[in-house]
Amino acid sequence: MSEWKQVTLADVLAPKGYVRGPFGSALRRNELLSEGIPVYEQQHAIYGIRDFRFFINDEKYQEMKRFETKTDDLIISCSGTVGKVSVICEDDPKGIISQALLLLRANTDVILPQYLQYFFTSDEGYNAIVSRSSGSVQVNISKRAVIEQIPLNLPDLETQRTITNTLSALDARIAENKKINHHLAA
Repeated sequence: MSEWKQVTLADVLAPKGYVRGPFGSALRRNELLSEGIPVYEQQHAIYGIRDFRFFINDEKYQEMKRFETKTDDLIISCSGTVGKVSVICEDDPKGIISQALLLLRANTDVILPQYLQYFFTSDEGYNAIVSRSSGSVQVNISKRAVIEQIPLNLPDLETQRTITNTLSALDARIAENKKINHHLAA
């Protein structure tokens, strides 16, 4: 059996692996287009969908490259519906995050991005991020220093792989059963 270590979120992120979406003034409505490079919004983290409403041109993308998404990045909703998470997949388009998202880039020598996603979708991980959020009218994700101190139990990479493979197989089976149920109901 593998040894599990207690670590913090800061311990498992890549260098510059914590990126909060740009201030609203950095990405104005008049710069948003109907085609081009997509802007990832909260709905993409909450529902895991990849239907895009807003786009930017290449010039604006180059200016906002700090907020670009890469394969295996986690995007987390930061405002209102806090703590919902999705992973950027290989076939997802390159894009940038909006001001309502937090991007986490895992240090893949230490943690699998999918393991980190399952952590944040677990009761423990979800409660860890939500309980550290603030605001009475509009809940917002807390400051970086607070979020980076979220503790998690971390097994070795092989055990993480086994856990994520098992959970993703169960997720696939659940999705298949939902399709079957939907078809039967129709």
